[in-house]
Amino acid sequence: MGLKVFISADIEGVAGVVSPLQTVLGAAEYDMAKRLMTLEVNAAVEGAIEAGADQVVVCDGHANRQNLLPELLHPCAVLIRGVRSGLQQMQGLDSSFDAVFITGSHGAAGTQNAVLDHTWVGTSVMNIRINGRTMNEACLNSVIADHHGVPTVLVTGDRATIEQTREYLPDIEGVIVKESYSRYRAASVHPTVAAQRIREGALSALQRLDQFKPHPSPAELEMEIDFLRTDMADAASLIPGVERINPRSIRYRAAPPLIFRMQELILVRLKYDAD
Repeated sequence: MGLKVFISADIEGVAGVVSPLQTVLGAAEYDMAKRLMTLEVNAAVEGAIEAGADQVVVCDGHANRQNLLPELLHPCAVLIRGVRSGLQQMQGLDSSFDAVFITGSHGAAGTQNAVLDHTWVGTSVMNIRINGRTMNEACLNSVIADHHGVPTVLVTGDRATIEQTREYLPDIEGVIVKESYSRYRAASVHPTVAAQRIREGALSALQRLDQFKPHPSPAELEMEIDFLRTDMADAASLIPGVERINPRSIRYRAAPPLIFRMQELILVRLKYDAD
């Protein structure tokens, strides 16, 4: 039986994407970015198939989770899309998979020279820490993969994001598709070059799959969230089990699956009114 690969797909790290004009529903270049995102995912699927995968599941992980174009997606991929799952960009992953790819990834909030840097919700979150360690979304996703015993083997995005991710996942196959000058400016390779790099990276990662080991997954994790404003921490701290640790930050502890359900509750379900 062949390999089973899970792909978590975001949009900010895609070659050519540099501003909210390409990442927000209804924005002027959003349709173009969705197409570019789909082409990069297809390249990852092709590399996985070339390496021997016979099952590939793709989870649409950006915003409303309805960005990948089903009619353009590689026909061998199963697509998970839609909102409110509790597992954000990792819905559908379980221990039956052999490897995780993360495409279109971006830097954590506050990362210099990373296009569109943020952590989950740019309008409310400054940092998220797991067991005291600040993590970007690719690393947070890998914590879920670790819980299922599945290694994260491929991450694509800009150089700053790949370098940041390697601080936690040093062995990943990192595919750089753009060099960022600032939050809203980057030099991107052509989409066909990005696709070639991603296909080759996916193939290479799976060819050395035996070199990857997931991090040990403890029975309980501690997550801390730093908000932009004190009222956001006010609201989050109303949830039973959530501890206020300073004016803008909260902490809670739970088993790995529950901790990310709590994250969605706190960051997505709670509404924070702007002043």
